[in-house]
Amino acid sequence: MKKNSFFTVLVILVLIELTILLFQSNNNKDAKIMSKDSCQNAKDNSERLSCWEDLIEETLLEKGLGEAFNLIGGLYEANQVFAADCHGYVHLLGEKAYDLFSQNKEVTVSPKSSYCGYGFYHGFMETLLHITSDMEDAHAFCDYTDSKLKKETADAGGACYHGIGHGAVDDVPNPSLWGKPLEIIKEPLQLCEKVAGFDSSRHGSLFRCVTGVFNALEILMSSARFELSLDTSDPFWICRTQKESYKEACYTQMVVAAINASGNDFVKAANFIDTIEEDDYATHSLSTLVVERSRLNKTDYKDTLELCRNLSKRFYIPCITGFAEGFLKYGPPQSEYVNALKFCESETLTDEEKQACFDRILSILRIWYTKEKAREICQSVEKKYQRNECRYN
Repeated sequence: MKKNSFFTVLVILVLIELTILLFQSNNNKDAKIMSKDSCQNAKDNSERLSCWEDLIEETLLEKGLGEAFNLIGGLYEANQVFAADCHGYVHLLGEKAYDLFSQNKEVTVSPKSSYCGYGFYHGFMETLLHITSDMEDAHAFCDYTDSKLKKETADAGGACYHGIGHGAVDDVPNPSLWGKPLEIIKEPLQLCEKVAGFDSSRHGSLFRCVTGVFNALEILMSSARFELSLDTSDPFWICRTQKESYKEACYTQMVVAAINASGNDFVKAANFIDTIEEDDYATHSLSTLVVERSRLNKTDYKDTLELCRNLSKRFYIPCITGFAEGFLKYGPPQSEYVNALKFCESETLTDEEKQACFDRILSILRIWYTKEKAREICQSVEKKYQRNECRYN
């Protein structure tokens, strides 16, 4: 090829790429504008919430899963009411996506399925299990998800297995089990052993499936369904009855029960957690507790640091790191890390607290981002806080 021809082709390719990027940018803007204009005239929040549900479903049906996630990202940025319940909306998207999947229509999973705490997989797997009860299909879908997305996000497969456990509990048709939480979770835990028992590593597929079981049980207890209720004097009693391999999963998922039992009083909830004898289980549960501050919009640095610094010694650093992690879990799609790093960089933290904060955030970036993006984020922080030379698998 002649030199002039080569540069002509190169210029054409660059122009094509710019055109594509501009088209995508305009599509994203259009999605945001459409979402705002379509529902902003609703008479109240209830009508607006319903409008958003309809809009998400219409976008999925007409433009596909990718555009539905783009719409959700735009709505998150544009409206705090939507952002507060974003997990519920991606959950709904998962339900509707399974409906398409069951009709043999194309459903292409993407890294965007991590949006808003991976709720997409909760909805998808719950619906699959309720309709088919086919654990082989559930296992196959999670393996497909893991193999397709592991280069993009490290936790897609794990989130999918969590969804299996979640879905195995939510449908409790037999009235003889009502009011009996241990009986309700007995078969779902056995199903987790069956579908994910091949991976019994500490935080492997079996662990993630079991977390889904206890997560779903907590929701049923907190909402008083099937004659269940919270024990407000000991929200962790169920965990103490479990075999050792289930305890960590139970304690961390029952943290929300502790929040509810305490009336959203984080000090009282932390005191519940302090009754857990095992340090490892207790500190992980405390971190999980503080993560939830972001979900509840309790993101004031001063208030949280005062809470952390007044907790028992074993909880002090896990409290700091849990607060930082909350920004990642509940942050704006695709820019979750921004507020997490902002907190870690804050002058309100001591150097020891900053180091722990950065260590935690930088160590879990691959749950949300590609290794290239994770490296870029890591390299953006002060060098003394960078972790493992910013290398990611």
